Amino acid sequence: MIDRAGSTAIKVACVCAAAALGFILFESTARALETTASLWALHHLGAHAAFGIAPTTVLIVPRHHAAFDVLITPSCSSLASLLAFGCLAPLTPWRPPTRRVLSFGMAAVVIATGNVFRIAASIAVGLVAGRASLVLFHDWVGSMFTFVYTLGGFILMLTLLLPRSAGPHVAARSAPVVLRAA
Repeated sequence: MIDRAGSTAIKVACVCAAAALGFILFESTARALETTASLWALHHLGAHAAFGIAPTTVLIVPRHHAAFDVLITPSCSSLASLLAFGCLAPLTPWRPPTRRVLSFGMAAVVIATGNVFRIAASIAVGLVAGRASLVLFHDWVGSMFTFVYTLGGFILMLTLLLPRSAGPHVAARSAPVVLRAA
């Protein structure tokens, strides 16, 4: 008979293995989708000097700088974060499956959209200011974007998953206020 700690360790090992396998299987597809979505967003915003030349490679042709290409690498993808969230969902306190799927789905939308915005913003900076600025923006501001949208997705997932508590602040608000004349 496996105790609770052993059962939890088995769950953690299984979800880690599933995340690793998912990353191996879907990494290139996820990068291609994120590259396409980023270029689509930029083109709809009027930035037409960035072109997809391969599924995960973008040619950037700035007006005042030399053209250069950008490779969207596996570390640029939000797939690792999405898989981590998918693995966290089964480890949370029990909730109905629809609630788990909804909470994960909403977090996934925040993370994927945030990452597409981060990639598009990096490309936009490259279009305006050149390659060095794109790298600087990607490394500094892009890292902050990643932190914010991942944390935002996590908070949203927990908000949708965890029960609301009726703490003392609720009781204090619902108590009648009595005013006495002096």
